[in-house]
Amino acid sequence: MAEKSMIIAIILSIIWSGLGLIYAGDMNRGVMLAVLALVLELLALFVFFPLGIVVFIIWIYSLYATYTEVKAING
Repeated sequence: MAEKSMIIAIILSIIWSGLGLIYAGDMNRGVMLAVLALVLELLALFVFFPLGIVVFIIWIYSLYATYTEVKAING
């Protein structure tokens, strides 16, 4: 697999959870995190505000997973 830019991957993950993983090639986990973050964000917005904390935790996990995935790809 071709090397991936760590900076691009992290910026994509900052923009939205899962985008950095999709860029790195981990489609399944990236799409799952992106959809989960979207659903929880909508629930936090319209139903139960404290779910925003869970969305934040997912975002932090997404950043970490993106970092480790790109680091593993680039060796």
